[in-house]
Amino acid sequence: MEFRTTQNVDSEVDLLLREKIIHEASVQFEKKFEFQPLPPKTPLPPLETLYQSPPYDVDALQDQKRRLNEVKNRLNDFEISDWHQHTRKRSSLLPILNELRYRIKAEFVTQAFAKLYECVSAYDLINTELRELYSVHLCEAPGAFVTGLNHYIRLHCAPRTQWNWFACTLNPYYEGNCPGNMIPDDRFILHTLDSWCFGADGTGDIMVRENRNTIIRRRQRFPSVHLVTADGSIDCLNVPEEQEERVAKLHLAEAVLALSLLSPGQHFVLKMFTLFEHSSVSLLFLLNHCFDELHVFKPCTSKPGNSEVYIVAKYYRDPDGIDQYLEKIYTNLHNNSNAIFDQTTVSESFLEQLRNCTTHFVQWQTDVIESNIRFYRTSDPLEDQRLSIFKQTIMEMFFNRYRITPIRNSERIVRGVKVSGPNINQKESRGTFNERVQLAANAAANLTERLRSLLDRLDYFTLTRQLFQPLLSNTPLRGGLENGFTVHHELGFAVGKPIERVKSSKFALITCIRLLNDTVDLYRMVINAGKMSCSANDPVTVSGNIISIDINSYPSITDIAQHEKELFRTIVRTLFQLIEQNCIPLPSRECALELILENWLPLTQVSVGLLYLLKLYVFENVELMSPTRLIFRGLRQSGFKSLVEIHEAVLKAYSKASNAPGATKSVLAIVPITSLLNGDFHYAMLNYNSSLCLIYCARLLQVLKMNIV
Repeated sequence: MEFRTTQNVDSEVDLLLREKIIHEASVQFEKKFEFQPLPPKTPLPPLETLYQSPPYDVDALQDQKRRLNEVKNRLNDFEISDWHQHTRKRSSLLPILNELRYRIKAEFVTQAFAKLYECVSAYDLINTELRELYSVHLCEAPGAFVTGLNHYIRLHCAPRTQWNWFACTLNPYYEGNCPGNMIPDDRFILHTLDSWCFGADGTGDIMVRENRNTIIRRRQRFPSVHLVTADGSIDCLNVPEEQEERVAKLHLAEAVLALSLLSPGQHFVLKMFTLFEHSSVSLLFLLNHCFDELHVFKPCTSKPGNSEVYIVAKYYRDPDGIDQYLEKIYTNLHNNSNAIFDQTTVSESFLEQLRNCTTHFVQWQTDVIESNIRFYRTSDPLEDQRLSIFKQTIMEMFFNRYRITPIRNSERIVRGVKVSGPNINQKESRGTFNERVQLAANAAANLTERLRSLLDRLDYFTLTRQLFQPLLSNTPLRGGLENGFTVHHELGFAVGKPIERVKSSKFALITCIRLLNDTVDLYRMVINAGKMSCSANDPVTVSGNIISIDINSYPSITDIAQHEKELFRTIVRTLFQLIEQNCIPLPSRECALELILENWLPLTQVSVGLLYLLKLYVFENVELMSPTRLIFRGLRQSGFKSLVEIHEAVLKAYSKASNAPGATKSVLAIVPITSLLNGDFHYAMLNYNSSLCLIYCARLLQVLKMNIV
């Protein structure tokens, strides 16, 4: 008889556990599906059949959608920050990213860096024999697809391989862009601005035709394009069940643009999410016709509990008639009344493949969510041990499989500058999903409840707002007369779509701007409901050397571009009058002149650029008298001359913008953004504007409280 010791049993159990973990880890690299290729030269469905039928549901896909939502709905009562902390702890992603950052020392490592590297490696998307490579990156902010691709090229291609790229994205510097639709992180973008294309109107919106045309023209500088990536998304945190429908137009715009840029035989990577709706069916059906290979891939570095997948399309066929096809689809981007392809056009075999595909990905996703739920707020030493081994195993597999090693510093895109500092604008999210839905419903139905919600947010941001060290009065700037610069050295005009409302800014925390806009919306609603009269005051008034912006009149400003143009004229006109009264004849030394700006909220590049120029070239000092008052002191010897130059150049730029062809244009910047984001000055502006945003909110909410409650 054979006796087995406890040690032997434990060893066998440990061995079985490790074998099971190795199998589970291997599965994370094989979340893939490949569609059957169509025969070569398969024609596209007739052009005239596009957009001829109403939207439709595919029953098998809707069944999968319901199955997934049933599991997701179990998360509705979990506090979001607590849940995210739990899933981060269980995720194997962090050890991989830490290795990339601290051992490999890769450039600008984010999750996107690792995902792109996986896609390129897993599907051999780069021909390493080529001596010249060209790529275009759509919806690319913050830019880690670019740094990930660079790392791959430097490791696997010949040392002298020439790689050229450009990218487009919603412009993080355009203050009219909604932060929910873009990534405001510009840590990499700021150092590579020449390689970014924000279109003809400066927004970076690829769903605007003139921007699309601008991107296509820029692509013509390249002899070919070997890879196009598209990583766009929209924040759907509060409407997760609508994610696929909300991003459908963006994904279609990305694909249509990509097919206009790509060279025959080359590759396309597109981020998508769930694939249940007719919009996804049509898009994948189109790509199946346009490429020899069509894959769906969930990288192991993609968060396993979300719906994100990457469509990897290889060997572009450039089918006959594709240009007319793309033009018709682009023209119908906003057509909600019809599906691209009639359901009868989409073959049953393709739909069956898509059903199989969604079944696999839904199963993988629900398994992860259910596992995370099972161990939420529980203490299980055995599970902790298993998780630790799993993370280590998957990290080792990742680096063994993809062979990522360090590259030289000279091979980085940005050299000599650290671009991986903190992202100061983090997402704002609190409470459970059900709590957020209930709060939104109460606020929509009840003005008093909406006011209470805004007051709560004001209290929260006042207590938790980030503060930055530098003061405006002692912030050094790169330019200036002492460094041999003149006004003309500093000027750098940008022209584009007029900003009607500031929705984001590099010069204030987005949470503060969003609160101000929500406050203004309620203010206008109360006025429209007849519960309060609109302020009759002029938003901008002048009294002696004080220019004041009336906070109560701020909600009446519906065109920020026009308001800033008038404010610029008022500031310059007032300065000319003060100089004439106090400094004529002009002395050879500085003139003891003061200008006070009260409640000035300079959120845009135009306003901050003006402040920057006044600080550097017109006045000796600018100080914060109080949280609401800026004072400019001491006219420089060359201050009057500089002011005249600023005035003439800016007016000329506005005139040129008004005569620009195409859609209406306005001046978006008078100083290059790289100058305005100069360290301490930038942080000082963040402090000042964020504080003043909250003061605006407090004043407006106090008026509302008097009229609503």
